Amino acid sequence: MSDSVPVISYAAEVRRKALHLLALVIPAGILWVGREVSLWILVPLAVLAVLGDWSRQRVAWAREGLHRVFAPLMRPEEIPPFGGRIVFNGATTMMVAAALSVALFPAALAALGLAMQQTGDAAAALVGRKLGRTRWPGSPKSVEGTVAFALVAALTAWVFAWTFGADVTLAQIAAGAAVGAVVEVLPLSINDNLRVPLAASLAMVVVGAV
Repeated sequence: MSDSVPVISYAAEVRRKALHLLALVIPAGILWVGREVSLWILVPLAVLAVLGDWSRQRVAWAREGLHRVFAPLMRPEEIPPFGGRIVFNGATTMMVAAALSVALFPAALAALGLAMQQTGDAAAALVGRKLGRTRWPGSPKSVEGTVAFALVAALTAWVFAWTFGADVTLAQIAAGAAVGAVVEVLPLSINDNLRVPLAASLAMVVVGAV
């Protein structure tokens, strides 16, 4: 979620988005070690994340321990009733997205798509909640937040590409950032931590093939 209707404090939102920025180690690692090694690391981590999320909703002691640490950073919809429908939180979907991205796309484009999501989402949430004035029709998200997403995502991807020597064009970066920003706004049931990086990476693949 970006600048949707606030359900946690702005301070908690800042802490939550700080985790997004810390997670930039994932795309950096992908670019550093390559696709094959990344898959060996990310797939088991994604499985562990899914199991952890399942356990906090099915195993009482796991729920108590995990919620004691992470509940202040979670949104209400990420804390369903114990024993009810399984709901995966943002961190889990981010890890699953990382594994899927590397499995589906070239390592460089997978990494850039993930980096775009992590910084773009943070920018959209923080800018949208502070400066958002114009709402998209039928959406609590703001135009200002979407613009912040696109600009920060594009800048992030460019810095990553330049730093690691990734073979990607400015047109691909622009397409990935624009598509990611649009997909982030759409009222889809799929978590944005999953849909945005996959959409951004796919856009870069398509533009690169033209």
